[in-house]
Amino acid sequence: MEYLNRSLKQLRHNPDFNYHPRCANRGVVHICFADDLLMCCRADQMSISLMMQAFNHLSSVSGLKANLEKSFFYVAGVTQEFSSQIMQEMHFSRGEMPFKYLGIPLSSRKLGRVQLIKSVLFEMQTYRAQVFLLPKKILSMVTNVCRSFLWTGSNEYSRRALVAWSTTCMPKAAGGLKILDFFIWNKAAICKLLWAVGEKKEKL
Repeated sequence: MEYLNRSLKQLRHNPDFNYHPRCANRGVVHICFADDLLMCCRADQMSISLMMQAFNHLSSVSGLKANLEKSFFYVAGVTQEFSSQIMQEMHFSRGEMPFKYLGIPLSSRKLGRVQLIKSVLFEMQTYRAQVFLLPKKILSMVTNVCRSFLWTGSNEYSRRALVAWSTTCMPKAAGGLKILDFFIWNKAAICKLLWAVGEKKEKL
């Protein structure tokens, strides 16, 4: 994958390659984590061909092949005819937005603050919170960041919260936003782990 990483980075210096409109400012051509790969470019024939040449070259020199059942391309703002041409060149199926990358939903639209808190900020501490009873100070800091981001769009501490955090954590039917309470969730996750250790020997 490191070889492919270097090959895709070389596209930045190719005048015939065009970035995806949302990636041009940062010069992003691809995102890679382990064996999960996300490639981006503008929906034009030359850019797609150059990107696939780099991708296919890796297959030819290493013998590695993409799993076609798990590989998709996503496109918007093009004709059905052009979309079919892309499918023939890439040999991937066309996927639909939104989709998940590394477990996080990706969409062509900007997510609201509530969705970002649930999908990103909360998930960042999920792994540790399932196996450790986190200190109250840490949980308070995470809660303050989420509260500030919800009401101001920033992680800077703010007193501009319009509603108590305990209310926002209530179900929508009760007037809340259904944001999980970190303190309660952490305790529930530890209780679940202790139960699993006591009831399932393979957890030891």
